[in-house]
Amino acid sequence: MNKLLVGTLLAFTCISSYADDLKVADDFKSGDLVSADTFNQIFGTLEQINRTVVDTDLVGVWSCDAMTTRNTDGWTSKSLFYILEDSQVNLTASSSATSLESAYTISTSSPSPFKRTLASAFSGTYILYNNKLFTKQADESEARIWDVNIISATRFELTFLETSAQSFPTNYASFITCDSAEAVPASPTSPSASIDADNKRLTIAWTDASNDETGFKVYRKLSSETEYSLLTTLIGETSYADPNITENLTAYYQITAYNANGESAKSKTVSEIGDYTAPTVTSTTPAAASSVPQSDFSDPPAPGTLPVVFSFSEAVTTWPYCDPCTDTSLFSLTINGTDSPSKLSAPAGVKLLGNSLQANLTYEAGATYVLTLSNEWIRDANGNVMKDDYSLTWTTP
Repeated sequence: MNKLLVGTLLAFTCISSYADDLKVADDFKSGDLVSADTFNQIFGTLEQINRTVVDTDLVGVWSCDAMTTRNTDGWTSKSLFYILEDSQVNLTASSSATSLESAYTISTSSPSPFKRTLASAFSGTYILYNNKLFTKQADESEARIWDVNIISATRFELTFLETSAQSFPTNYASFITCDSAEAVPASPTSPSASIDADNKRLTIAWTDASNDETGFKVYRKLSSETEYSLLTTLIGETSYADPNITENLTAYYQITAYNANGESAKSKTVSEIGDYTAPTVTSTTPAAASSVPQSDFSDPPAPGTLPVVFSFSEAVTTWPYCDPCTDTSLFSLTINGTDSPSKLSAPAGVKLLGNSLQANLTYEAGATYVLTLSNEWIRDANGNVMKDDYSLTWTTP
């Protein structure tokens, strides 16, 4: 699924939200794998912010920013409004299943982010009903009303609604944004998977995007499996070498960060094939150690050109890409022991080579040709490099 589709889904839900609160992990790019878990995270977030708010959404410890347009002692001026930042708000359940059955309790740090005219901490009770929060300070006779907007599992907003004369709305903050002080860490970013062919293992790496994680968990699903399972739990590491992937089996990985409050959303899915076998040259035309007559060199024009074809054990590419590949990169040629780049050419369009590669040689009578293919430039589809240079020798009469 691409970002346009995600954005379309968000638009249809008619929500007011912050991009970071809906972000699963990295930005998606063309070709990225999107797992069922990622879909579930996205739709779970949409479902959360579009349903009726319940008590469990609010119970906990929160760090809140309160805003008002009235000059308030202890609040910071932002030119057109005043803000009280990083206030602590504790929303605590009673013994009842819901606050409607028996009011829950609320307390704050000092000064209060709720009642701007209260220089001390705010303490009292609250009830949640129909996405409205009714708060009552301990020394007041009437409750106040706030509209509740769930932004994500770790953020909600309160907008002050009570406007009757008895409520003294100017005494209260106009708008409050609260982030969980018990939040899970941010999801790891930039996951990658690569082949360690020499040790026959796949290496997974990622970037730590949080500063409050205890460690990381790596989940894996093999192409022969239907579900992800926990592969390993790591502390202080941002990579893992998986030694348990057999040849030609594809492994899919997701990473989470965790702390005492829980796990982050899963990272983007990355995958790699357990291909530990490097490509090899299986045959050449002409064959090695053969004598090649001038008649095998094409005409016109004289003296003619000989196509030399290397066949491989599997499909290969050139890396870095060369188009065309010259004698100074992919090939080198000696004739009678002398470097002879002018006698060598290679066709264009060899970025994706398939199972063969061609070089073109110019005829020279009574000569010994040594054509060498550089191993560093030959890789299979999974990045395995040909182990050694391949040299082909033949003669012309």
